[in-house]
Amino acid sequence: MMIRTILQIEYDGTAYAGYQLQPDNPSIQGEIEKALLKLYKEAIRVHASGRTDSGVHAIYQIVHFTPPKELKNLNLKAALNTLLPKDIRVIKTARGNEDFHARFDARERQYRYIIKTRNTALDRDRVWQIYQDLDFESMNTCASMFVGEHDFTSFCSAQAEVDHKRCIIIKSYWEKDGYNLIYHIHGNRFLHSMVRSLVGSMVEVGKGRLSVDDLKNIFESKDRSSGAVTAPPQGLTLMYVKYKEKIKWEGN
Repeated sequence: MMIRTILQIEYDGTAYAGYQLQPDNPSIQGEIEKALLKLYKEAIRVHASGRTDSGVHAIYQIVHFTPPKELKNLNLKAALNTLLPKDIRVIKTARGNEDFHARFDARERQYRYIIKTRNTALDRDRVWQIYQDLDFESMNTCASMFVGEHDFTSFCSAQAEVDHKRCIIIKSYWEKDGYNLIYHIHGNRFLHSMVRSLVGSMVEVGKGRLSVDDLKNIFESKDRSSGAVTAPPQGLTLMYVKYKEKIKWEGN
């Protein structure tokens, strides 16, 4: 039986064109596969819980691969972190059975988006800077309408090539922390650019350019061209992925 290797990885997505492998642009997947090629001397395909967009970060991304052979006395975490760029780190490793799949076995993904309402130098690649007051209560009213099972066609990119555009949202809310407005959203799946489109559209409500009813109409129209606005990528981070069976991380 082939034992699959599972990695928890963390990355700063600023320098990458997203997670997914691309022929002419740097990607998270591409860097991991290059590192594995150096270790195993064979091309290895890695699979992730989800494909983060260009410029989006992750604290808890899960990937798996099937090693072609066993390397004796290998500290995989240390070896990969030596080979990977400094903005991609392996945090934990585990072994899973041949049926484990990082994407198809995931039950819930959790994202966070941060808006900062003052200038910042240190956080410039981690937040969306907006220098005006936003209507926090109206934005939270909008966030609550997304909870449940809905069609999110109005808030996904035209590139989203999927069988259907229904998602189950478990949590959706904003919180305040000093100058930060933080959006939390948990769901079973997310479409291409969906979270950023939700955030950008709610910010339009927060600025008074759209009303809560306007956003509700956009949502219910199931039409991408109906007026949704997409937030920039740097404020978005994949925070956690839940699985039906807990991953048993090795002591590293």
